[in-house]
This record gives sequence, structure tokens and C-alpha cells, in this order.
Amino acid sequence: MIRFADCELNLDRVVLRRGGEEIPVEPQVFDVLAYLVEHRGSVVRKEDLLDAIWGDRFVSESALTTRIKAVRKAVGDDGRQQSIIRTVHGKGYEFVAIVEDVEEGQPNAAKSKSPAAPGTSIGLRMQPLIGREMLLEQLSDMIIDHRLVTLVGPGGVGKTSLGMELARIVGAQFEDGVHVVELVGVVDEDATAAALATAIDVNLRKSSSIDDAIVDLLRPRHSLLVLDNCEHLIEPVAELVARILREAPTISIVATSQEPLAVPGERLWTVDPLPTGPEDPFGSELVLGELAEIPAVALFVARAKAADPSFVLDTATAPLVAEICRRVDGIPLAIELAAARARSIGVAEVAHRLDQRFSVLKAIRRGSDPRHRTMHDAISWSYDMLEPDERRLFTALSVFAGSFELRSAEAMAPRGDALDLLTRLTERSMLAVRPQTGGSTRYELLETLREYGRTRLSDAQAAELFTTHAKHFAAEAEAVEAELGGPGEGDASARAESSLADLRAAQRFALELGAFDITFGLISSIREFAMRAMRYEVFTWADAACNALGRLDHPLAPTLTGMRAYGAWVRGEFGLAIQLAEETRRLERQLSVFPSGLAERTLANVLYIVGDPETGHAEGIRQIELAEESGNRPRLVHACYMGAVGHSSSGDYDQADVLVARAQEVARETASPTDLASAEVARGFSSRTEDEALEAFTASERMARSAGNRWMRAFALTEASGLLVSRDELEVGCAGLADMVGVWYRAGDWSQQWHTLSRCVIALDRIGRAELAIELLGAIEVHAVLGVAPMSSILRDRVLATRSSLVDSTSDEHAGELLAAGAACPVEDIVLRTRQALIGVS
Repeated sequence: MIRFADCELNLDRVVLRRGGEEIPVEPQVFDVLAYLVEHRGSVVRKEDLLDAIWGDRFVSESALTTRIKAVRKAVGDDGRQQSIIRTVHGKGYEFVAIVEDVEEGQPNAAKSKSPAAPGTSIGLRMQPLIGREMLLEQLSDMIIDHRLVTLVGPGGVGKTSLGMELARIVGAQFEDGVHVVELVGVVDEDATAAALATAIDVNLRKSSSIDDAIVDLLRPRHSLLVLDNCEHLIEPVAELVARILREAPTISIVATSQEPLAVPGERLWTVDPLPTGPEDPFGSELVLGELAEIPAVALFVARAKAADPSFVLDTATAPLVAEICRRVDGIPLAIELAAARARSIGVAEVAHRLDQRFSVLKAIRRGSDPRHRTMHDAISWSYDMLEPDERRLFTALSVFAGSFELRSAEAMAPRGDALDLLTRLTERSMLAVRPQTGGSTRYELLETLREYGRTRLSDAQAAELFTTHAKHFAAEAEAVEAELGGPGEGDASARAESSLADLRAAQRFALELGAFDITFGLISSIREFAMRAMRYEVFTWADAACNALGRLDHPLAPTLTGMRAYGAWVRGEFGLAIQLAEETRRLERQLSVFPSGLAERTLANVLYIVGDPETGHAEGIRQIELAEESGNRPRLVHACYMGAVGHSSSGDYDQADVLVARAQEVARETASPTDLASAEVARGFSSRTEDEALEAFTASERMARSAGNRWMRAFALTEASGLLVSRDELEVGCAGLADMVGVWYRAGDWSQQWHTLSRCVIALDRIGRAELAIELLGAIEVHAVLGVAPMSSILRDRVLATRSSLVDSTSDEHAGELLAAGAACPVEDIVLRTRQALIGVS
């Protein structure tokens, strides 16, 4: 049986208990919880959960979200504190609670949590500790079961506050009280024992050493010692603690430090920054009240109100507060300093000035620890304790913009054993470890530490390091491009996704430096990943590179111009897409470079959606010819898939079948999940029956999911959901369409949004929302042509029939009014109303 928090999970009997009472849960909810517990300590991707729980069955992502909410409710985790299940936005979930294996029926130890006993040396709480409630419960359990608990973490994360509050909570359980030893003012290692002796009132006898006297005093006692700020005295503290644990069996110790004491019996707890919520809270479905309960935001608001009682969190200030909390990494000290600044310059100015965070994050904190008067002081304390080689690597790592792998760190390491130095920086809480699914590891500097590291670089050092960084990630992009065409696609996509911040920074620096080979090469290499992952910001990188003075003579300029054309298509700017596609062809001819196929890919898509299928077919044929000539097998699969979709949408099944067979043949050679998924989508479009089409789209979704191909997965789900609605399986079909409308909207992919909304017309009619369906028709027909590729002929006939039925069943005048209202309606509004109508289907 597994125990965590106040829950017990019996995997054999499929039983969950909380607080001693059995909690009824649905089988899939139990399975999700069990899977997360089994993979605790690492981030579980949403795709892995979907595979593990539902296998080959068709489900929308909202089904997983619903089960996660049910799991949190069952275990008493509200989803905002996230002390049991942590949401890793854009990736998945991580089970973070302490877990122990126990025998059935084994009772919990008595764990009274009364206030600290009178007469102890711990002071009164000056202000509430926000965002640590569940963590304190877990630590209260831990200190009863383990005699040494060390709280580790970077400066300013709140280790001292947490350790003191923990002592207040459990203090009454120690008959001889709590003794706090504040070590921050002890600079001489030889004075360590004297500081402890003073705290516990040792009477030193002539015949004994200080260490002997301390142990003699503590041996009969049942006390809790709090050793605060041990990191600069780590050796003498560790020696003394080890002896106390050996010779004073009823003494327990809570230590706070930036690195472990590394003595037998130590139980480590890494104190993480406070959760800051989604990166874009207003792009999610959080309401203002929920945002106020996110721990980092709640702390900011409490401290801002303390400084200025008139401060309110409203629709104007909330996005700024959320941004501030995210930019300072959720570090409590930084949040408190920023909140104090808001009184004099306002939250908007604080947010604006965070690029100069060390001048902003200052405040007068009379009576406070001198290390914590500014954020700069807090980090300098930690930096100054590093060895010279550790400092060199720390500053070198500051050029990374996001998390990184060991081999990337090795590329930046000035000299020495990078792995050993990374380990030492991790132990000193200057570097965070980010375990990945599958057992791999990435490292990351908090943004505040990163900015500090950069302030320690000279201009010459910075230029050298950033150049090395740009070259390294240009090579990484090239490696990703090669691996996307084979069976290792999923790993390559995950690596590119994790490195996106550094790819962004690398191309920007190279462009500023005038290193155009690096810039153009990186952007060109990463384009296919960006399209599959819907990381459409890469199109803006191409815009900036092509707009650099005199750069359209670069051999890769046609490729980047083709990317710009495709970006315009994605945004729904069809006229601009055609213009840039023609410019791409002109540059290819002018520079005598082999066509990338992006012009043909863009033109075929645009021509289909504006209702010119014949010319679209011609561009598709040209795309296939170029792909064959290039020898690039994944490119050929994509071209055949597009051609098959175009021909089947027009009812030319014979030609579609030929192209499907060719796509399948080549996809089997490459073994790329995206190639196999593309061939399945093509088969789905060319299928003559709904059952066959649904089976193909479901198979494609599964393959795309395994590769991290968000675009292909969403495309397959859109078609599958449309077919389910057509079959009157309204609950699942409408939920799927609602999900996909949200996906395309958040990505800014209007080309696919109009196709998806066409399927929503059928859904709205089936659920009795005829007037909204007609409004939606009006919006679609202003921007695109209804029923064009990519849409299976099965659905095309149905959507056209639905349009006729809707208009015929409504008076001409009212139908005209609704169509005109839809045409004039802001697209964001019609999308929101459509999605809300579909979500409500049950």
C-alpha cells in the first residue's frame, strides 16, 4: 500500500482512502492517479497518459483534463497549491508528494500539530506564510518520522521562514522545546559549536570540550534544533550534527542550507519557488478569483496591501502581477521586494523595469537579514561561496535562455569536468535539475540567477559565450531536422521543444551580430519542427532575418521567404501568402537554388481554401515532382498526403488512392511517426465509409501524439470529431470540436480554424443552435469558401446540405440578418460563442 499526504492508495484492491475514509473514484480516475504515482519524480507527458489510460480509443484532451481534476479532488489537492500533482504547463503533470510504502493496516504515527511550547527560543510569526500550507503538513509528518530534515534551495526562496514555521507547528511535540541557532552571523568555522552552545545554554566545564558539553546536555533531552543558514559552515555543522544524531537519540534537527549536510539519516527537501500559474493566465481559462489564489500572486497581493491598503487585484493589475511573479521565478523574496516597490512606482512600472531587476528589487527591510535586503545581496551571498571553477561555469551557463542538456553545458564549459561542476552547482542550489520522462535530465538556472550571472560577464566574455551558444544551437537545429525524418522523431521534437527558448535567443543574437549563416541556417533547419509543434513564432524569426539589410542574396533567403509565405497562410492572410510564395519562386530562380517546396505547399493550400481546386491540384502535382527530385523521403510523403487530401476532397478517389498508396509505401521506409500519421490521414480522407475514415483518423492521431506532432494530431482529431458529430455521437464529437477550436485559436492558426468551424456548423445544427450556426456561416463565408479541401467528401456534402437546410428553414429576412451579423462579428467573439455552445453538450 502507498501512503502520501493523508491518503492511502491500495493498488491491488483498487482502493483510495483519505483521512481514513474510502473515497469512491471512477476506474479511469484511479488509473490516472496510479500512473502518476508510479512515475513520481518525473514529468509525465499528456500524450503518455492518454496512451496508458485510453490506448487506441478516441478521446479528446478535455477527457484527460476532467480526470486530472477528479484525481485532485479525490486526494484533496485543490489544483492551485499543487502540493500533490503539479501541472507543468505545455508538457504534462508531475506527482510531487512524499510517498512511502506501508503494510496494510499500519497506522500513521501520532502527528499532533500544536503550536510550539512556551519557553522555546523561536520567535513569534510576524506575517503569515503564504502558499506553503500543504508543504508544511508534509514536512510536519517528515520531521516526526525522520530526525534530520534539511531544507535546501536558492537564496530568497523562503527556507528560513519555512523552517521557523515548521518549528512553531510541531514544537509542542518536543517536551524540552525548540532551540533556534542562527548561523548567518557566524563567520569563523571554529565558532560554530559556540553558537549552538549559546542557543541551548550550555555550561562549559573545564574538563570538557564545547562539542562534548553540547552532546552531554542534549543526550537526555527531547528537543528540536533549528540550524538556520548552514551553507557557509557546512563542514563543521555536518560534523556536529552527525555526532548529535549518534549520541543524543531523542534530538531532532531541522536545518536550512543551500546544500545538503550529507550525513547519515538526512532527509532532504528541496524548497521550490512558489507556483506562478500558467505562462499566459489570460490565454487559459483562469478567472480572476482563481488567479488570486495562485500562491505567488497571493503573496504579492498580501505584501502589496501591507504596503498600500488601497491596492486591489483587478482586471487591470492582475496580468501585470502575474507577469511579475513569473518573471521573478516565484521566489518569495523577489516577490516581496517587487510588491514593496509597487507602492511607489506602481505595478505597471515594476513589470516594465524587470529587465533591470536588480535595481528594482530593492527595499528598506529594517531588522532583516542583511543578505536579504536586496535580491542582488541574496544571490551574491551564494555566488561568493562558490569555488573559482564553479563561478566560471555558473556565469557561462547564464547565457542559456531555458533548460539545457549535459552536452549543451559541456559545449559552454570553459574548462574542467562539466558533469562534476554541474553536480556541485546543483548541490549548492545554484542550478535546478529537471528530470524528464524516460529518465533523462535537463538543468536550468532560474531567470533571476541567470540575470545575475550575466552581470558578472565582461563584454568580451559575453560576446564569446553568446557566439558559442549560437553556433551550438544552430548545430542542434540541424540535428533535429535530420532526426525528424525517422523513427527518432519523438525524441528530436521533445529536445527542440525543451530548447525553444535557446533557439530563439541564438538566432536573435546571431542576427544582431551579423552572423547570417548561423541565423539563416538555424531558422531554416527548425522550420519543420515549428510547423508540426505549432510554434509559429518561428515565422516571425524568418521575417526579421529577411528584413535585415541586403540579406535576400543569401542562398537560404528563398527558404525563409517560403516560410514567411506559409506563415501568412497560417494567419489567414491569403493574399499576402500568394505574394510571398511568388517572391519565393523569383528568389529561387534568381539565386539558382533548388526549390524548397514551400511556395507550392503554400499555394496549394491557399488555392483550395479560396475555391480554386484545379490550380490547387496543379501546385500539388508540382510539389510531388519537386519532392521526388529532391530525394527527401519525408518531403515526398507530405506532398503525396496533401495531394491525396486535395483529390479526395474533390471526389477524385482514384487519383487519391494512388497517392495514398505512394505515401504509405514511403512512410514505411522512413518509419517516421509523422509520415505514418500523414499516410493515415490521407487514407481517412479517401475512405468511402465513415467507419473506415474514423478508424484511419484515430490511428493517425495516435501516431502523431507519439511524435509530439501537435498540428497533425489536431488535424486528425478535427476530422474524427466531425465524423462523430455526423454519426450523432454528439457528446464526444462536440467536445472534440470544442477542443480543436481552442487549439487553433491559441496557436493563431486561422487557416485550420475556418476548416474546423465548417464542421462546427453541422454540430450546432444537430444540438439545436440553428441561429448561431447561421451566424457562423456568415463569418466563415467572409474569410473562406465553405466545404473546400481539406474536407472529406462525406462531410463536404453534409455541411453543404446543412447550410441549405438552415437557410431554407429560416425566413429570407432573418437568415440574411444572421448571415450579416456573423460576417460583421469579431472573429474572436464568434469562436468563443461556438466553443461555449459545444462545451455545454452532454
